[in-house]
Amino acid sequence: MTIAAMLAIPGVETFVSRPEGLGTSLRISIARPSSDATGKPPGASSVIYVTDADYCFGTVVEAARMGHYAGEVAPAIVIGIGYAEETGDYAFVGRRRGLDFYGGPRRSLEMPGFGTLELGGGETFLKALIETVVPEVERRLPETAGVRRTLFGVSAGGHFAAFALMHRPDVFGGYAMMSPALVDFPPVPGEQQMVDAVRALPVGAIPSGTAVFLSAGAREEEPGEALAAASIISNAYRMRAALAAHGVSTELTVFAGETHTSVLGAAVSRALRFLVPSQGAPSWQTSLSGES
Repeated sequence: MTIAAMLAIPGVETFVSRPEGLGTSLRISIARPSSDATGKPPGASSVIYVTDADYCFGTVVEAARMGHYAGEVAPAIVIGIGYAEETGDYAFVGRRRGLDFYGGPRRSLEMPGFGTLELGGGETFLKALIETVVPEVERRLPETAGVRRTLFGVSAGGHFAAFALMHRPDVFGGYAMMSPALVDFPPVPGEQQMVDAVRALPVGAIPSGTAVFLSAGAREEEPGEALAAASIISNAYRMRAALAAHGVSTELTVFAGETHTSVLGAAVSRALRFLVPSQGAPSWQTSLSGES
């Protein structure tokens, strides 16, 4: 047995998906839920699709399993969407996520400390997710067909979650937009910024029962923070107001003392409790939570 095999998360299977027109192959990971503390075999009340799986699949899986074991989270199957070419140093995913998570034409952005990033192509990634990845998952796991789908994304992945909500609100019933970069870098000529575009959606465009979790670290807009110019906290509040105008149930939490990077674990746990509550827990109730 190799060291890599010993360190793998138990009960996870993977396959490679090759969506037409995407230009890269995706590594799809599947984690079934744990039993609860009584040992009762789990069903699946939700299927969670996680972008940036190369960053945070393990975090979501372990939080979902422990949350269910403790009775705080309903059993959920977690699907990680990563890249087959990523080797663990984030070199590939760091270049690729701008192309897949931001819509519009191809464009370049200079990011201090990160070099030149290429953005644009989110429409193709969304199509690959809906027309290739979801059907492949449901063929392998027939029990997931018809089960409520939830989309998790962090930072640029949070932007993509909002992008998916805006363009295909019929596909997912819940969204976790964690530290979402809800702006386009640079702005796409002739197109509205994300929050304004969501606000401008026609009445009834977002299905009844849709729920959205938003979060940020309290330090994300402090001077010197890498993404301070993205106004992540301010735009999260604006997005919540835009969604509320459409009748969407939301929770927004700002975590004291946390940065854009350090907030991930707390955000995932809170998102699970809101979007995938255990039986008998309040489900998709509009609330606002701020921590300082």
